[in-house]
Amino acid sequence: MKKLFMILFLMLSLSISVYSENNNIIEVKSRKAFDVEGNKYIIRPFYGIATKSDIGELVAFKNLKDDPNNGKIVGIQVERYVYKDVFNMPLDVTLQGSFIAHFDDYEKKQNEEKPEDYNYYTEKNSYEVNFGIKMYWKKFPWDKYVRTRLGASEGLSYINRVTNLERLNLYQKNQSNYLNYIDVTLSFNAKDITRIQNLEDTYIGIGISHRSGVFGNINGVDGGSNNVTLFFETEM
Repeated sequence: MKKLFMILFLMLSLSISVYSENNNIIEVKSRKAFDVEGNKYIIRPFYGIATKSDIGELVAFKNLKDDPNNGKIVGIQVERYVYKDVFNMPLDVTLQGSFIAHFDDYEKKQNEEKPEDYNYYTEKNSYEVNFGIKMYWKKFPWDKYVRTRLGASEGLSYINRVTNLERLNLYQKNQSNYLNYIDVTLSFNAKDITRIQNLEDTYIGIGISHRSGVFGNINGVDGGSNNVTLFFETEM
């Protein structure tokens, strides 16, 4: 957690110099945090399903495992651009915050093999808030056909009630309301797909919402949970 706050402090206090060459004259422009041109915010509503797959399997697009409790999530994420085109690279940086509601479809039944499960899982919904730093890579070979951006965030997560998926993945192990949060997204420009001019600042895509203890480094939690999401995001 201390490392995250240190990174955040350095990002916000950094001034980036942008070099441009025009008629053999090199100009240097100092750009401060949040001093961005154009759209400043990203709004992303999303819907997702819980899965027992680990994040490595999901990133590789293989072996999607069902959640026995049929967990679902609905959420919204708001981001604020910190920098665009960092060091003249196709790389943007944002600060993000999100709210997620988890809906568990657990039927309370006696488990003959593990009778203690009867009171182990919950029938109540859970609510999660997350904060972090996100980076977007936005240059791909097919961009002249469909503009694409790949995003990944690092942050902190708090949930008011540990979900059934985490209870299942961490059966009789350490659990915690506070964990590390990672958000991975792959999105495509809606205007390029539909040819509708008004969708220039809108993207549609898929993502992964991930909570974990980073191999036991956070509150002794060795494991976590993943949700696969579908979303659209608009800039303003």
